[in-house]
Amino acid sequence: MSQLLQSSLSVVCPTCDGFNPPRSATCVLCGQALMGAPAPRAPAAKPAAARPPPAAPPPGGRPAAVANFPGSQPAPPPVTPPPPSAIPPGMRPSARTPPPTAAVGLAVERPAPARASAQTAPPAMAPRATAAPATTRPPPPVPDNALPGRTGATAPVAPAASRPAPAASRFGLAVIAGSTRGQRYKLPVTGCVVGRQRGAILFPDDGFVSPLHATFLVKDGALFVRDESSASGVYVTVAGTEAINARTLFSAGQRLFRFTGRLEIPAPVAGRPIIYGAPVPLGQAVYGVEEVIVGGRGGRAVVTAAPLLTLGQAHCDLSFPGDEGLAGRHCELSPTPTGALLRDLSGGLGTYVRIPAGEERPLRPGDRVRLGQHVLQVETLS
Repeated sequence: MSQLLQSSLSVVCPTCDGFNPPRSATCVLCGQALMGAPAPRAPAAKPAAARPPPAAPPPGGRPAAVANFPGSQPAPPPVTPPPPSAIPPGMRPSARTPPPTAAVGLAVERPAPARASAQTAPPAMAPRATAAPATTRPPPPVPDNALPGRTGATAPVAPAASRPAPAASRFGLAVIAGSTRGQRYKLPVTGCVVGRQRGAILFPDDGFVSPLHATFLVKDGALFVRDESSASGVYVTVAGTEAINARTLFSAGQRLFRFTGRLEIPAPVAGRPIIYGAPVPLGQAVYGVEEVIVGGRGGRAVVTAAPLLTLGQAHCDLSFPGDEGLAGRHCELSPTPTGALLRDLSGGLGTYVRIPAGEERPLRPGDRVRLGQHVLQVETLS
């Protein structure tokens, strides 16, 4: 085939039938060698340059400062220092002067000092998040009047944390009813505050206890309790008989009662008719007792002119068979010219009377105090 046709016709690959540019040596699709194409010539191998043998180290035992690589300029021969005997005495180096590392006129390439950074610093030099060392401060100066043996010296006052705790009194409180039944508390000589949120004795789950309910005080070896204007009041057991006034609240079992007092007949108004009613008992006082339900509402009530009004579980003027905290005949009231006498007949179950707010009521060992649904009993500690 002529050279003109080879330069103008495409070459067909015998393997994949692909078209290739004229005078192609290999197929551009499958890489197979094409027939009739001139084989590429391999470049002639160049003779390897003969590397000179490494220079022998100088007598001092140090290698040459600059190595000879192919294509670079040959390094100058090492300079051998003259013996000490050939150097004049005034120019001999002392023993402390280090020997020169290279001859004069030889340029020695030294690595540039690396910049210190947090990324390239070795682990031992990396910054560490360590706490600053504690600084010891000198003690504050002591005034002269505080030093012993000086004029006007006074005894140092102990800090509040190191002062001894106040001594305990001989009184204690035991919880005999409520969610914390069985707890016992030793009262200090400074007294104790009881409440739902404030105080040393807390009843947080009792909704009838005020945030600050009552305070127990120790005065002259005696124990007192004071109502801190609580919503539900503070009730103390009746020791035998208790004189009460009109509108006084008292508790028996799980019930709360109010003594209404003597019921007076309103005086007739001139010019107006008299309200009709039953005849007035001659020589007898009319009084009553009403039950107080949760929230302050009135419940069952009894009004009588009899000399006694009884309350209990059965066969009384006010009977509550379902209240297990009541005795069969729990308490009774008898009228007086100024109020009534409340007598406890429960046999140890207890009848409680509410004390006025702000009044300090003396307590004796064995007395019980009702705060909401909790009952505390006074104990004497040995």
